[in-house]
Amino acid sequence: MASPNIDLLNKTREDTQAWFAKNLKGDPWIWGICIIMLLWSIVVVYSASVKDAYSQMDGNTEYYLYKHVLLCVLSLVVMFFIHRIPYIKFVYVTRLAVWSSILLLVFTMFFGTSVNDASRWIEIPVIGQRFQPSEWAKVALIAHLSLILARHIKGGWNTRELFMEPLSLVGVVCGLIFTSNVSTAVMLAGICFLLMFVGKVPIHYLLFTALGLVFFATIAILLNSTQRAGTAQNRISAFFDKDVVVYQSQQSYMAMARGGLYGEGVAKSRQRRFLPEPQKDFIFAVAVEEYGTVGGTILIVLYLILLYRGLKAIEATKRPFGGLLSAGLTFIVVSQAFSAMAVTVGLVPVTGQTLPFFSQGGTSLLFTGMAMGMILSVSRGEFVEEKRI
Repeated sequence: MASPNIDLLNKTREDTQAWFAKNLKGDPWIWGICIIMLLWSIVVVYSASVKDAYSQMDGNTEYYLYKHVLLCVLSLVVMFFIHRIPYIKFVYVTRLAVWSSILLLVFTMFFGTSVNDASRWIEIPVIGQRFQPSEWAKVALIAHLSLILARHIKGGWNTRELFMEPLSLVGVVCGLIFTSNVSTAVMLAGICFLLMFVGKVPIHYLLFTALGLVFFATIAILLNSTQRAGTAQNRISAFFDKDVVVYQSQQSYMAMARGGLYGEGVAKSRQRRFLPEPQKDFIFAVAVEEYGTVGGTILIVLYLILLYRGLKAIEATKRPFGGLLSAGLTFIVVSQAFSAMAVTVGLVPVTGQTLPFFSQGGTSLLFTGMAMGMILSVSRGEFVEEKRI
């Protein structure tokens, strides 16, 4: 005869499973990977942020831990509520979203809070928190671009239509981001051009626009006409100089070398004391130092599975909009992750990109949660029987 305690545990487990089955829709792999990475990030962020928390918060070493835990919970809450919305309803707000992001980017350029010589933030009154409009712009631009391309998926483009929305829109948004964040602008532009190629925009238009953007971006950097042009020049020149290894890369290489195959152990990183922004830009180096090559490989595999499942979600939708939306958002999240890891191992110049769902961050975590919620909404395969969009 089973004891009352065992019966209670079994009932609790069954009730929990029933709640998850009823409320968490969409691809369970995506849910599982996001939750695993967020839980793992709490441990690594706490370890990496102790030094900064102690020096910046009057010895309160748990400050960034509590903040990160709260943001992880909020990110999951955002994911939950967004994924409950049928993805087809996003078409009604994409234009408003992208134009609001443009206004916020313009406002930030002139009145934003400057951090590291770049105006990327808007200070929110009363609560005293900062908001990074470029994170909102990434999600908004990809969502609206997906809608524009879906409406022309069978072709029929003319020159005026192409330059009125997709090409000019990508140029404006990425150009505004470029003034304060070169790497994010380049990455977002690359994803948008990939989407436009998939969306059957004529290749000669894409090549012409890409060459134009590269030309103006190069001139802007060479003439120091943007806030971060000097930093971009220094980082690129240092990357191609075989005799120079920048300080961030030195510390990153040392951290990974210490990690070896199995790592130093949980919260036993030594290089976190010397790495700049160890809980943000270089958290992958801390993870490899503490969990070794094995831990780093597991993290890479998680992002690769996320890429696969995000693209597989396309099978659940019968509309081009859903497929383009899921593909675009998946590409932007995973490309940011591999960009951050590539910087850590020295494959590309230092960029300042963070690991989605792993690095400490406010705006980034919340908007990554929004993006994943939209992908999950597509993976649910629920759509309204109306004219295909």
